[in-house]
Amino acid sequence: MRDVAIIGAGVTKFGELWNKSFRALGIEAGVKAMGDANLSGNEVDAVYIGNMSAGQFIKQKHIDALIADYSGMATNHIPATRVEA
Repeated sequence: MRDVAIIGAGVTKFGELWNKSFRALGIEAGVKAMGDANLSGNEVDAVYIGNMSAGQFIKQKHIDALIADYSGMATNHIPATRVEA
């Protein structure tokens, strides 16, 4: 069995953030997580995106792929997974 660790996390402000796009919020959380882990983008093995009801409220169910693409992780073939909460 392989050892796995979560070494960084990032959370955005909760509430009605009408002045920020969904993509911008995802990138903000990712930058915070990478800062928390003290990593650069070249050291990321996988991306996990936590969310609640993006499919219902903004009609975007594939936020993992959206954020991976927008952040540049997709071009490095970094796997991304959405975790619905």
